[in-house]
Amino acid sequence: MNRTNRRYIVTLAAVAAGILVLGTLLRPGEQSFDDPLPAPSQAELSRLASLSQRRSVDDMAEYFATVAGGLEANVVDVPGLDRSGIVWEDGLVLTTRVEPRFPDAATVTTPSGDVGVVTEVTGPDLPLAALRISPVAGLAPPRRGATRLLSRGEWTIALWWRDRRASFTPAHYFGTAQVRCGGRTVDEVLTNVAWSREMTGGGLFDLDGNLLAVVTPCGERFTAVAADGVAEILRDAQSLEGQLLRHYGLRVESLSVPEQEYFALHAGLLVREVWAGYRADEAGLEPGDVLVAFNTFPAADIEQLWPLVDEATRGIFLLTVDRHGEVVSILLPAAGAAADDEGEPAGAAGLVWQPPAQGLTVDTVAADSRAADAGIRAGDRLLRIDGIEIVDADQVRDVLAPDRGTAAFVELERAGRRFGLLLR
Repeated sequence: MNRTNRRYIVTLAAVAAGILVLGTLLRPGEQSFDDPLPAPSQAELSRLASLSQRRSVDDMAEYFATVAGGLEANVVDVPGLDRSGIVWEDGLVLTTRVEPRFPDAATVTTPSGDVGVVTEVTGPDLPLAALRISPVAGLAPPRRGATRLLSRGEWTIALWWRDRRASFTPAHYFGTAQVRCGGRTVDEVLTNVAWSREMTGGGLFDLDGNLLAVVTPCGERFTAVAADGVAEILRDAQSLEGQLLRHYGLRVESLSVPEQEYFALHAGLLVREVWAGYRADEAGLEPGDVLVAFNTFPAADIEQLWPLVDEATRGIFLLTVDRHGEVVSILLPAAGAAADDEGEPAGAAGLVWQPPAQGLTVDTVAADSRAADAGIRAGDRLLRIDGIEIVDADQVRDVLAPDRGTAAFVELERAGRRFGLLLR
């Protein structure tokens, strides 16, 4: 080996040694896994929890919005009446009645645009109305669910329309309770939602899209009436009794045994209710009248009155009534006759005259009194006793006295409904 190569090799060895020394000096110390990691601060933990919760809320909001979007084919807007409607079955939309008289026709907003509908079921005592609609693409009746399949605290969702836009809110299911609505006792679905007028006609659904309840006015408040209860109210409305109320504002029933004794009649149909502004009221029928003949045939059963509500029937029917011993003839037009009187009666210049108040207004009703037992409430107006108009409070005191030994028939008015009660 020559001297040049020897010097070259020595130089390379010196450089290599220097690199090793430098690498050793610069090498980081080994990490000890036995040393604990520093704990996150409370601020860091709070921030992580907040981010997790926000993500969870955002995910839930997106989920409920998706569920609500899938329900829009089941709920329609009824813009002219400022409420919603449920596609109850093919060709039938169910909505609510909050006005004294529901209109004969309305408009609903559908995926195909605004569509005219005709009122098929309504009545002065009904919280609901059913509208007949032509087939429309994009609308479908929902499946009906059963609350018995839900667990307390389970999520549900309410959907309704407002200002031509669908609105929704999640709701916790808390169970059911009984409520008086539409003349019958039905189940209301209890949730954490405070129902309001703008929600009426909307639906409460489970998260599978099954209809649980319809948001309905019941008395002085709004509630979610279970779908089964809604079906029962509709069946009642489509019965003969329901159609007499719709077309005539009239409720009649067979005489009970005490009523037979009081009126001294063994057969007949007692007029129990007459609603202001309807055909029976305009024809002159009064609570306490006993229908003894219908078109000269003895009136023994309410089924005889089916011709009255047959919309294909035209003409006038003769009703013979016993009015506290006096025979009175009443002419009543058939439901199918020209029905200009389906709306409120209008007078000159389109005005509707309010008749002067009659009778006396009940201020309070003592518990366990004859009046309370009979169903009289504070705010009722007493009109007649035994067919005689009330002119002073002494008449009322005499009739309601606890020691009175004879029966009396009282006529009252409550929210446009005149009705009669037999006090014994």
